[in-house]
Amino acid sequence: MLKPLAIAVALGSALLPLGAGAYDYGQYASQTLDRLIHDYPGRYRGTANFAGAADWMQAQLAYGYQTSRQDFTWAGTRSSQNVIASAAGTSSNYVVLGAHFDTYFGRPTLQGLDDNASGAAVLTEIARNLGGVQLENGLEVVGFGAEEEGLRGSRAYVAALSDSQRANLLGMINLDSLVTGDKMYAHAGSNAADNPALGAYRDQLMRIAGELKIDLFTNPGLNPAYPAGTGCCSDGESFEGLNVPVLFIEATNWELGDLDGYEQTDNPAIPGGSTWHDPNEDNQTVLTGAFGQERIDQRLRDFSRLLTRLVLELTNADLLASTASGGAMARQMEDQLQRQHQAMTRLHDRRWLTLLDSQRTVGSFDGEVGVEGEVSPDSGFDVASNPESKRVGVHVLGDYRLSDALTVGASLGFERSRDSLEHGGRVEGDTWQAGLFGLLDDGAAQWLAGELSAGHTRFDTRRSVYIQANNGPVLLDQRLSGDTSALFWGARLEGGHDFDLGGLKTGPLAGLDYVHYRIDDFHEDEALRTALGYEKQDYDGLEASLGWRLRGELGLGAGMRVKPYASVRWVRELADGRLDEIDLAARADGRVRVADLAKVDKSFGRAQLGAQLMVTEQLGVFAEANTRFAHDEGNQAGYSLGVQWLF
Repeated sequence: MLKPLAIAVALGSALLPLGAGAYDYGQYASQTLDRLIHDYPGRYRGTANFAGAADWMQAQLAYGYQTSRQDFTWAGTRSSQNVIASAAGTSSNYVVLGAHFDTYFGRPTLQGLDDNASGAAVLTEIARNLGGVQLENGLEVVGFGAEEEGLRGSRAYVAALSDSQRANLLGMINLDSLVTGDKMYAHAGSNAADNPALGAYRDQLMRIAGELKIDLFTNPGLNPAYPAGTGCCSDGESFEGLNVPVLFIEATNWELGDLDGYEQTDNPAIPGGSTWHDPNEDNQTVLTGAFGQERIDQRLRDFSRLLTRLVLELTNADLLASTASGGAMARQMEDQLQRQHQAMTRLHDRRWLTLLDSQRTVGSFDGEVGVEGEVSPDSGFDVASNPESKRVGVHVLGDYRLSDALTVGASLGFERSRDSLEHGGRVEGDTWQAGLFGLLDDGAAQWLAGELSAGHTRFDTRRSVYIQANNGPVLLDQRLSGDTSALFWGARLEGGHDFDLGGLKTGPLAGLDYVHYRIDDFHEDEALRTALGYEKQDYDGLEASLGWRLRGELGLGAGMRVKPYASVRWVRELADGRLDEIDLAARADGRVRVADLAKVDKSFGRAQLGAQLMVTEQLGVFAEANTRFAHDEGNQAGYSLGVQWLF
């Protein structure tokens, strides 16, 4: 029977310490273990200590899960409980992670630190680590009762599964006795002896152990009764008939005694080589005396690291996180292409301002070479989610005065851009751009300008897949690199009317800017399961804008002049703008998952404030601030500084 008050108290005591400070691998498990062995020794059916331990397990498993109890009976009058914590995934498939928390029946002083407070403790930490993490395959975490009386809890759990639950069960991981043994082991179930495919979880965990540099072994098969790579004799056996992978996790020594894993250690401080079921040995005093507190801490930490990573992979939580990260990087490449196009747009804008104020003779040719840099910080006008971006570029342009009203020209530029992403990620782009431009202006108030442009970018990307437990350890921290190419081309038309206000010119302006973008498909280089393949991206931007501009000129003496300018405009996106989603294929399973890139904001504002300083007739410098505002993704500002030599 449930005890609501006891559960509430246990929940509070479990969660309050975590609210006060972060935990690292092994620390949450240590908290669970400490209470089980000291407050609830003799955790077997029908005792107050079993009831208290069940309350404590439910409390420790509550973060991010739906918890429940499963009552079961056997032999007519005997009864116990399983504690179950469930986290749904986006699919109907699920994985079971289990460990028994009861101790051997009839021994009220048995702490059962090794068998099996250790497994139950790591069970709760794995669950806590993944609490709140988005899962594709669901996770069911089970603290079994009455394992010591014939695997009764796990048998009852399996017997209660519906046909659909059996069909959707992917596999089972069982943790039992993790401290006393000399070595850490992972075995497949005995069903893998005839069907090697059912050893997949063992093989997957061995690969993870190699990556994390943790020593992990499997049954060497020295005893013919126990085939190599397989294990037995705990709650995992109850799942072997379901024809799914079963993974036994334990610490023992399969090279001692009868070579069957029942002799755990050759440490002389442990008489007989094992501590199972013995109140005088399976306790904190003896185990810390024999191995040191370091052994307990190390086992809780290493098993938690290994199995948290395995469960991340089995639930495909790592692939969902990678898909989200890949989508964010795809969006960043799109944004960088857009900023590169805008850099040429602003170059031509500044040239048009120069031409509007010049007194050129028909048939004259003028031009400039210049260098500029731009930074968009991740603070200031920007919202926190916008990354820092930097750009440096060089350009050359020239134009010809074709008539009293028309000037035409061309430009060529190279830019190197770098966007810094979270956790060491980045998007770097090398871009060549070319443009043709023209200005129609007969010295009257009206003016009309246009451009044709095209560019090619070579992208070099480094993406981070980063998952951290809430207030806990980093669960996954990977970097993946790739490279691809992009093209963009477009046309722009802009015009306006300038009113003359005592040396200042101001008036409305309107424009239409079309660009087609294409980013080639590519695959990331690393042989990691989180590596992605990206489809080709084709999308269009068609922006209509309406705004107001102010410009002027002020003499500073010594031949120097400053030309301030400012504008504000409302922008309406009439085409894609950017993609709303992208298909990404994971290396792990080849499946295509859709990354949501968030809805494109179709209406927002842009503002500009700048000044050109002509130091001499040939040498000029400019400073400029541009910002996007009233945008769903937040404001985004960029600050430019450049030098130009006119000829």
